[in-house]
Amino acid sequence: MTARPSILFHFAARRDWAEAQSDDVYRAPSLASEGFIHCATRTQIPGVIQRHLQGRRDLVRLTLDASRLAPWLRYEWSEASRDEYPHVYGPIPMAAVIAVELFDPTDAEYGG
Repeated sequence: MTARPSILFHFAARRDWAEAQSDDVYRAPSLASEGFIHCATRTQIPGVIQRHLQGRRDLVRLTLDASRLAPWLRYEWSEASRDEYPHVYGPIPMAAVIAVELFDPTDAEYGG
């Protein structure tokens, strides 16, 4: 089995992130609608941008310490992208958030 990355990423709407600041955890809207929070590894970011983030200008990128997401972190196969993606089946503890930065999907660093 391949070692899992110690750092993961989640793209949050700035508004959702701002609303979470008064809590100990962050709950993405997908937690209520799908039962988990979508995350990505560094190598998956260009594909996530291409499939899901085109045209978005209201995002922040959360850098997450994967070790602080246990026991809610699971990797699951995506037939559409042919890869295993990290999903968090619970709220993300603020203690797991290492960094927050404004995110522009057209930035050349991400293949935009």
